[in-house]
Amino acid sequence: MIAILAYLDYFSTGHQFTLVSIQWSTAFIGVREMQLVICGIIVALNTLGSFILASVCVPMAVLWNESLGSRVLRLAPESFVAKLGGAAALYVGYHAVVATSSAINAAVFRRHLMVWKIFAPRFMFSVPVFLVSTVVVLLLATGFAAMRVLRLGINVGNVRGLPVARDSGRV
Repeated sequence: MIAILAYLDYFSTGHQFTLVSIQWSTAFIGVREMQLVICGIIVALNTLGSFILASVCVPMAVLWNESLGSRVLRLAPESFVAKLGGAAALYVGYHAVVATSSAINAAVFRRHLMVWKIFAPRFMFSVPVFLVSTVVVLLLATGFAAMRVLRLGINVGNVRGLPVARDSGRV
């Protein structure tokens, strides 16, 4: 559902799957002169911003009804990590299916009259969306899971530090 909302946001901001419709005027927002790298990053953020925002929402959707101090999360942090991993896998899987199907369509219709108008731009767009969504979701999901597990390890009892392994060879 979040992935479909990302596409809705993408199209509602005036974007399309054509190279002509890339909003190049956004490259010059906030810069005084043309700087290739900074302007490219700004255009990429404008184009892929809805998918980055949706990727950020995936871990938030898992945390929606969970209190961070709840007993369930303290007693079974692996269920939290499993929920987070499942949501991330579904989101990335959806984008993988879209990217794969657009690649197959571009290959099947390579001799079609409208290949450079319809199928190739769709393929060229779905691959960066897949890569950006995968990187953002995996970084956030592992970050949320690691912080949750580390916070549980830090706050066990009255101890305020991670447990240190003791050397059993000493007397």
